[in-house]
Amino acid sequence: MPKDYRDWSVSCSNIKTCTTVSISGLNEMSVSTPLRGVPADVEMGWLLLEIAAGPTTAKPKIIYSAMYNSPQPTPKVGSLRIIGRDGRSLRDGDFVVTADGSGVSQLRSTDVDRFIALAQTGRAVLYSSGNSRKITSFASLSGFVAALRAIEATQGRTGTAAAWVDVGRIARERVPPAPATPRINAVAFTKLPARTNVPKAVLEGRAAECNDSERYDPGGQGIEGFSLGKGRILWSIPCGAGTYNAWSKFYLQEGRTSVIPYPFLAPERTPSDQDAHSLVNASIDPESGQISTFWKGRGIADCGTAETFTWDGTRFVLTKLLEMNACGGLTPDFWPQRVKTEVVPPAKEKR
Repeated sequence: MPKDYRDWSVSCSNIKTCTTVSISGLNEMSVSTPLRGVPADVEMGWLLLEIAAGPTTAKPKIIYSAMYNSPQPTPKVGSLRIIGRDGRSLRDGDFVVTADGSGVSQLRSTDVDRFIALAQTGRAVLYSSGNSRKITSFASLSGFVAALRAIEATQGRTGTAAAWVDVGRIARERVPPAPATPRINAVAFTKLPARTNVPKAVLEGRAAECNDSERYDPGGQGIEGFSLGKGRILWSIPCGAGTYNAWSKFYLQEGRTSVIPYPFLAPERTPSDQDAHSLVNASIDPESGQISTFWKGRGIADCGTAETFTWDGTRFVLTKLLEMNACGGLTPDFWPQRVKTEVVPPAKEKR
């Protein structure tokens, strides 16, 4: 599970790629301690490090976003400056960043090791756009070292030459390799015609579990059926809606009489959970054999979860999970990935 260390959060995937990001920022999330050298009227940005597992010598990816909601395009060139506890710039603590085309700035790979070494002794990172020295945003470094330690322990780097904090004499080659990426063969399914009769058990489930007044289409049925093959039908029931989220319940029909809730399993969600058969903002794509979800923690969608479930002919497998718990300005493009798989698309039928 993601874990916070003061102003930083760490999340690692099933293949042990780890992401740590500064989470102080929006949503009343102030920095844990006052920062000398940072003007009071300067906005918070966010700093993110992505580190792949294994003994590879590939450098971590380090990106920075000055103002996630700024209408102005990201300057082609900017700078990051690391300051210490006294609010003064650290020696050799200036770094050039360039726009990477996705609305953020990226540190040059040749500067990564120097940046990480200095950031361990720093208090904050200051950002200036273009060639100016004027501070336009900042990110706190409180908790940065603890976050790196957590990643090193997860990836088996502690005490090796491949560590950044707890460096040791163990050879880099002794770091465990990254786990293999799981491979899932997707199987397409078919949407049933709108006139298909809905089983009584599905209608009873809707009446018992759903509040009709909270749905976007009160009074409407909105139920959809999907043939999964071998006599199996997945029923999707619009069940409720909030300010910017809508949720649906799912039931699996096998044969004419067996209708049971269908659970979608994920980390921290088991079949026994009351809402395991519910998905938020579900988008169903029969041709790709996938169901995607997107739960927004708040309206601007800078926190929440995005999931993809893939039908493999037997069950729906969680093949992608993006999750950002802190509402700190990150758009979904930059949310840490907890589950990653290689999905093989269904074979195209010949016509």
